[in-house]
Amino acid sequence: MRAYAAAFLAATIAALVVDAALQLGLEAVRVSGFGGAPWWVTAHLIERGRWVVLALLLWWLAPRFFTDGAESKTLSTAPSEAWRRVAVAVIAVPLLWIAATWIVSAARFTLLGSWDTDGRVFLSGDYYRGLLLDLAPWGMAAAVLSAARRHL
Repeated sequence: MRAYAAAFLAATIAALVVDAALQLGLEAVRVSGFGGAPWWVTAHLIERGRWVVLALLLWWLAPRFFTDGAESKTLSTAPSEAWRRVAVAVIAVPLLWIAATWIVSAARFTLLGSWDTDGRVFLSGDYYRGLLLDLAPWGMAAAVLSAARRHL
């Protein structure tokens, strides 16, 4: 499983590098007198950086989620075990995405030296209510899968 996560990580980094190179090239041939945003903003490095962080988190956690135990390096093919792992993934992936978003946001606040760019959203109760509403269906789906796997 770690090989898949490593491949996903390589793909996300490659996409960022290509996008950055493309934006740098376009910046070099810009005709407009308007300076515009820095190349790292137009290349969406900050937004797409979440994918890199998510891929790193998946690579790091894959052995813990997808092996049969400390002594085994193989995936179980039993249906009930597959359903258990999917239930864990259904909860873990959205949480990892939120963690990746927060890590990238912290990097952006540090680079810009200001919370004015989306930083105030973290002080709003509505932000956390929205997170809870976004995560609740995944938690319920995991509970359904966990209950159903006992009958397989």
